[in-house]
Amino acid sequence: MKKALLTILLIVPIINSIAQKKPSVTTKSFKTYTSALDNNRRIAADNKNYIEAVSLINEWLVKYEEAAVDTQATVKNWYPGMYYNLACYQNLLGSTTQALAAFDKCVKLGYSNYYNTIQDTDLKSLHGNKRFEKALLSIRERGDMNYILKTSPPYLNGKVTALPPFIYQSPDSKELVDLKVKFNLDSVAGNGNEISKIKRLLFWAYNIVPHQNGDNPPSRNANDIIEVCKRDKRGVNCRMKATILKDALHAEGFKSRMITCMPKDTADTDCHVINVVWSKTLNKWLWMDPTFNAYVSDNKGELLSVEEVRTHLINNSELLLNKDAFRNKEFYLDFYMSKNLYWLRCPVNSVWDVETYSKNNTVVQYVNLYPGRFNTVNSSRKTSSDTKVFEITNPNYFWQKPLDN
Repeated sequence: MKKALLTILLIVPIINSIAQKKPSVTTKSFKTYTSALDNNRRIAADNKNYIEAVSLINEWLVKYEEAAVDTQATVKNWYPGMYYNLACYQNLLGSTTQALAAFDKCVKLGYSNYYNTIQDTDLKSLHGNKRFEKALLSIRERGDMNYILKTSPPYLNGKVTALPPFIYQSPDSKELVDLKVKFNLDSVAGNGNEISKIKRLLFWAYNIVPHQNGDNPPSRNANDIIEVCKRDKRGVNCRMKATILKDALHAEGFKSRMITCMPKDTADTDCHVINVVWSKTLNKWLWMDPTFNAYVSDNKGELLSVEEVRTHLINNSELLLNKDAFRNKEFYLDFYMSKNLYWLRCPVNSVWDVETYSKNNTVVQYVNLYPGRFNTVNSSRKTSSDTKVFEITNPNYFWQKPLDN
């Protein structure tokens, strides 16, 4: 199997011969040296010259491990992969002990590509080896997102006390009336049934501004976010996209919340924000994602809630993603959302400008829903100058029906 280290980050020149003189670290940046050496390494492997490939990796490891910290920082993401490839080539050479040692090292350095590893024919002969299987389990526990979700503890359904009620913006408020008129939301929603209106508002929020990670506008309501994006020809992240859809749904008389979907790994800063909207027809909260233009159904075509999607993923039940979603089911549900459904957060108040901190001058309250005894909130940080966090383990309370429905 061909190996590539962080392929999407590499743009390297074609080198026609592995016998070409290796670049000198003293005359080239370490990153350039690394790219050139890795290109030679791949050429050697393609030619089944695994001895040469091992030699090149060992050369790089010596230089990297002796380099200054700031030099190492330029290529630190290559480090685990070098040991992974070293394990592959040592195994192909029949050096099982050296292969296992290199594989252990790549795991300790944080290598996490579980699916690549179990499918890699270069390591096939190690399957069943107890040392290899133990290291492989470590990779699975950090890199197989569906497995991580499946092994999450059940909710404790603990009693909830001293939590303020969930609040939703009235469609009669001036801000929402103005938003409805400005963007002709009655026409956007159309004259169909409840579900068709919700879907049309989802598609509108998906298309009105592009998705783009970066700094959020300071004024966080649908009108101002859209205005900034049009003026500056820019996009916004998933949180702002969800803010737009929340306000649009409220303007059309639907109850909606923004749900921050979070990973188990507290060092993973990549979460995802979607919307839920209360359906009177189905008597539940429906999953709507304006970033991926996505909603989820079961095998009978019924739209699902966040909790239902989470349960289906844990139980290996069939899930269907709408055909016009931005990404396919394998990426979006089996990987990305499996990663980001470990625990959930939402604001207590789903209202206009709820996260526009400069306008509120009040503490924004959030509710975190955790499985089992998992927890991410240090007690000393439950309340800060602008946020307060309530922790619960009861999904029924988290997903309670809006009071006036």
